[in-house]
Amino acid sequence: MRALNKKMMTLACATCLTIGMGAVACADTVDLGYGLYGSTSPTVKVAKVMHVSTDPKLRNQEENNFLKMTNKTAIDVVNNTVKAQTGVSVEPMKGDVLDGYSLYQLQGTDKQGHHVGQLVVVDYSKNAIDQVINMNKTILEKVPDAEKAAIKSSISKYVDSYSKEKAQQQLQGLKGNTIEGAKLAKDLKMLNDKLPAHIMGVVDKMLATEKNLSPKSKEELRSYVDFMAKQVSLDATHVAYKPVQTRYGTAVTGDLRGSLIYDGFRNTDSLIGYAVPTDKGVSLQILMSDDSSHDYWANELNHMYQTQSLKGGK
Repeated sequence: MRALNKKMMTLACATCLTIGMGAVACADTVDLGYGLYGSTSPTVKVAKVMHVSTDPKLRNQEENNFLKMTNKTAIDVVNNTVKAQTGVSVEPMKGDVLDGYSLYQLQGTDKQGHHVGQLVVVDYSKNAIDQVINMNKTILEKVPDAEKAAIKSSISKYVDSYSKEKAQQQLQGLKGNTIEGAKLAKDLKMLNDKLPAHIMGVVDKMLATEKNLSPKSKEELRSYVDFMAKQVSLDATHVAYKPVQTRYGTAVTGDLRGSLIYDGFRNTDSLIGYAVPTDKGVSLQILMSDDSSHDYWANELNHMYQTQSLKGGK
């Protein structure tokens, strides 16, 4: 009996040890689209909220319907916004804007406590990027000369179509930038001073083309948004971007540490983003968390992407 008990104890210990080692060694995986996958640290767990694959063969009917509806909405927003804000007649966007979409919750723990982040993955199609380049080109050609000087960052100045190679080449020459302290405070003051008027300008242009609302409903909506806009302000302590080398090739990363203030209440946030060019489009990933977890998630994403700075980003 003693020998049997000893064997059972040994077996139980070995089983516990094997399971324990497996739990420590296992990393979770997130789908970034276009055949890219990221593996978390063993201590970070992933919960899938939603996943619409960029591979049509891996989507069900519900996911296809979601993507179809999302693309229709995105196309309408782009076309209406370009028309309202530029006044330039351009070829309307058509086809697919998004090839895939995912939302994950990432969970981790260290000596500081628990950390939770929401990882959003949006996969922008080559078709959409090419059309945006052509739209930019048309706008640049048709706007008055007095306005052309203000359009310094038009993508059509640098490329006439999208490809992974062209995108990586542009990123390799990108000069990184970090804004903090007094410079950031000055920029934020200018932004907040103009924010209510900017919000109302966008709303007025959208309402001008809205045909499903009565004049009374439009006025009520405008009054409500006007009241809300005057209560909102933005604050930030850090804004930065730079080109990087990752396990997926050349990419660009950026982060923002700030807060949204409404009627005296403050909500602190951190955004860390990566844009990764691929042959079929660009995979954009944004991790959102509380500002207190910024460093934890920055280190985790550096591990996931195997991030290394490029000279252009120094």
